[in-house]
Amino acid sequence: MSPSMEQRVPTYRPSTRSIKPPSRKAIFFILIFFLGVLFVLFLESPLGEIKKIRVTGNEWVPDQELLEKSRLAKGSSYFRWDASEAQKRLRRLPEIREVKVTKSFPGEVHIQVWEKDRVGYWLDDKKMHPVLADGTVLTDRLWTGSVDRPLLKGWSRRELKDALISGLARTPKKVLADISEIRPGKDESYPDLVKAYTRQGHVVRVRAGDFGRKMKYYSAFRNHPPGTLNLLESTWFVPENNESG
Repeated sequence: MSPSMEQRVPTYRPSTRSIKPPSRKAIFFILIFFLGVLFVLFLESPLGEIKKIRVTGNEWVPDQELLEKSRLAKGSSYFRWDASEAQKRLRRLPEIREVKVTKSFPGEVHIQVWEKDRVGYWLDDKKMHPVLADGTVLTDRLWTGSVDRPLLKGWSRRELKDALISGLARTPKKVLADISEIRPGKDESYPDLVKAYTRQGHVVRVRAGDFGRKMKYYSAFRNHPPGTLNLLESTWFVPENNESG
């Protein structure tokens, strides 16, 4: 007698193997993958762009020049733009004494500049070049603005640096603003004599080596009538009408 259908079908036995959950390593890599995708999307989104740029402290160097030197513009990648590299490039500018570049999330950059003082303008072949307090003459920059510092006429670059610049750097800014021109004195008794012409109609005779130390005394003669102030071994003032007489 043939076996019945029930006898031919094997009895179902549930599997004794338990289903293992995904490994922690696999979950970790999947999570990293999706986070990476989200980060790339974030970098390419407007949230990853530089939207606000502030430049402060600069009087002589234009904002645009600082931004070009920093390789910075609105829309640049906030995360890819390197603030420390920009800071190094800006410090190479001759006018810059110190600079600080900071980034603030989201999308803001602040460039704070401290410039070297300008003590005058060197006139060379009818062209004006700024002169810095450290003796640097910016021959690659032409100055076309208002002349608010002494105009240095008749000097070579070496004479400016060796004889005059250090004195100008020590002269009070208020006195510098009063001086319109400084020229070599051309005096046999004082080979290093300089003549400073002021906006008040005075001529100040002083030796280059004493310029920074003695020019501060000009403030006491500022309101005198036009004439010549001698700041040599002794100090004396000669009114203009006495000179002509």
